[in-house]
Amino acid sequence: MQKKWQLRKALSKKADKELGDYPELVRKLLFYRGIKTKAEAAKFLQPDYERDLLDPFLMKDMEKAVGRLLEAIWHKEKIVIFGDYDADGVPGSAMLALFFHKIGYHDFSVYIPDRHNEAYGLSPETIADFAERGVKLIITIDCGTTDVAEVKLANEKGIDVIITDHHLAPAELPPAYAIVNAKQPDDAYPEKMLAGSGVMYKFICALLAKDRFNIPAGWEKWLLDLVVIATVSDMVPLTGENRLLAYYGLKVLQKTKRLGLLALLNIIKTRPANVTEDDISFMLGPRINSASRMSHASQAYYLLTTYDESEATAIAKHLEGKNLERREAVEKVIKEVAEQINEAELPPVIVAGKEDWGLGMLGLTSSRLVEKYGRPVFLWSKNVNGVIKGSCRSDGTINVVEVMKQAGAKDFFLDFGGHAMAAGFSLSPEKVSELAERLISAYKKVKKTEIETELLIDEELSLDQLTWETYKLIEPMAPFGMDNPKPVFKLKNIEIAEVKYFGNGGLHLELSFKKSDGKLIPAIGFFASPVPDDPAHVFGDIKLAKGERIDLLATLEKSMFKNYPELRLRIVDLKKAS
Repeated sequence: MQKKWQLRKALSKKADKELGDYPELVRKLLFYRGIKTKAEAAKFLQPDYERDLLDPFLMKDMEKAVGRLLEAIWHKEKIVIFGDYDADGVPGSAMLALFFHKIGYHDFSVYIPDRHNEAYGLSPETIADFAERGVKLIITIDCGTTDVAEVKLANEKGIDVIITDHHLAPAELPPAYAIVNAKQPDDAYPEKMLAGSGVMYKFICALLAKDRFNIPAGWEKWLLDLVVIATVSDMVPLTGENRLLAYYGLKVLQKTKRLGLLALLNIIKTRPANVTEDDISFMLGPRINSASRMSHASQAYYLLTTYDESEATAIAKHLEGKNLERREAVEKVIKEVAEQINEAELPPVIVAGKEDWGLGMLGLTSSRLVEKYGRPVFLWSKNVNGVIKGSCRSDGTINVVEVMKQAGAKDFFLDFGGHAMAAGFSLSPEKVSELAERLISAYKKVKKTEIETELLIDEELSLDQLTWETYKLIEPMAPFGMDNPKPVFKLKNIEIAEVKYFGNGGLHLELSFKKSDGKLIPAIGFFASPVPDDPAHVFGDIKLAKGERIDLLATLEKSMFKNYPELRLRIVDLKKAS
């Protein structure tokens, strides 16, 4: 994979004039994010909840969905909250359950499937079970849009289904009582990219607009800590209404009274007041996801809904342990894959598996192996039902779904699906011996794409320009994420003052650079140190040692490690000095 450093196009004269009230760097950063007018800039930099929150009833079927749930509450019907098992579906399920608790409604249950041994979304087995229990209404969260047969079965058994989801809508939609999903072709809702929990938040807002249930005004805003966890974890664009929900969600998270989140933040040694979107991406989200990957997502649900401090602490410790297990399992599989393949003569596609590899971390491990070997990776294991299940990741040169189609599609696989870059599959155990040969053969037939990663540079700075004043210009643009990336700065021909390795035997890299006043500014590269015991460690073909000169791409950030503010760089890429 080639990496091309590209300075962004110059700020247009029209935008420069229109945004003239802002400092030059801010004008450029706004322009590069598609913001060209004063009004757009004001809305972006100063979000306003009352002004910017969209009317939930603009979403198709919202009125129907709200009416049906209110009817179920009035008639005391049995309701099932059916949530997906990830860090979007679980917080969304918790939000609706907390709403029911708040209004004193208890005739409901929460069902989150087992990630390893059940299908994604509704299944005939769960529908039959719900019918036997006398359930009259199912509300899905972060799933359901593709469950045509399952919703038909629910209808036959006298169960209404309200789907709340954000995934792409297929040509044939399920015959649900209501589908609340802005991605439906004829949906007029302006924000198409809400997370599943974002959709649920809008649903709860709509319910309270119809009936407050004597709940104090503004209570729903205290659910935004769960919305921001889901929005950041699910990597939806942090623009438009998502930016609004994430912006206020972080403020709520920084003041959260949720016992489970407080316990988890205590374990990761982060004060609530210091939490950022990075903490969600790298600390909170992975631990919530570790529940479904390493045990069951219900643990994460209980963490988010418990009112018992001792239970919150116990679950947080459990999830921390599972997250550690996950990391250790990933490293173990990476090592075992290296033993299974000939690294001197790598095949074009890496296919590996063992029956005892944990199913929950195959996708994570595949991504790490793509980074290591620079080619597509397919990993598999066996679930408790004896079925081979796997995950695959592309290096960007091929569409992994097309490779599986070419390998035999459903004549060979029991099931497969996903996206061009990431997908999953299952097959009978007797066919696993053919898997590698079929995939390698299919790879040779599918269309290849030469990939070049373009790293966009927002501005070139000197070391002396890396100040708290510069950081304060950038800070109002947070929260950063998809479609609102952290600004990337180029530092040219800078001399390395120090090289350090840290974390778990030296997994991570820290370079330091000396400014003209003699002060050092650190630059951190996580998982960027494969040979930490080599004092002249080579990063690609670049020698990283004191006195060497490099060109660096980095973001500027405030670290609160040990709750002490430090200005530092986060390494994006580096080259020999030009």
